[in-house]
Amino acid sequence: MDKIKVRRRILEILYERFVEHPYNRTTPKEFKEQLGIGLRDMNYNIIYLEDKGLIELQKPLEGSLFVGARITYRGIDLVENEYEFDIMFPTVKRASPPDNVFNQFTLLIDAIEVDDSINSDLKELIIEGIKEITDELKKVKPSYAVVKKFLVKVKERNYDIGEKLQAILKNPLIIKILADSAKRELEDL
Repeated sequence: MDKIKVRRRILEILYERFVEHPYNRTTPKEFKEQLGIGLRDMNYNIIYLEDKGLIELQKPLEGSLFVGARITYRGIDLVENEYEFDIMFPTVKRASPPDNVFNQFTLLIDAIEVDDSINSDLKELIIEGIKEITDELKKVKPSYAVVKKFLVKVKERNYDIGEKLQAILKNPLIIKILADSAKRELEDL
């Protein structure tokens, strides 16, 4: 289980426990049984959620990292807001765009290559921009800023081709990838 799924599941477990009985705490043993992960992975994710203010830990005087965990009001608010919960802890891992999306880029490039109304130097620059966008989208963590920069350049060189390129980029999966990227880039500011 990847760390995002583990964190999401920890919050769900604690939320369910809170609904059953608000003052009950979940022990490390209960987490390990329900999550099926090792102590190291569990501790890493538990501390992360505590630092985010989503859970609180009952800590012993010495020995283990914690003896019980409970969800905080912030964690409850997050779990109850499905939209925000799915943004912070998505249930599905980001997939790369399907091959048919990249085929659309290839078809656009092919159409540009046979278009006699565009001079060869300009064709080269436009095609280069489209290839930069496709290369960026194939990365594990594509950059919204890079895609936008090359889209703007293509539109400046040929508005109609830029519009066709933008239509391809409006594929729902690409929009999701770029939205996640933009969010990540804004957080880094």
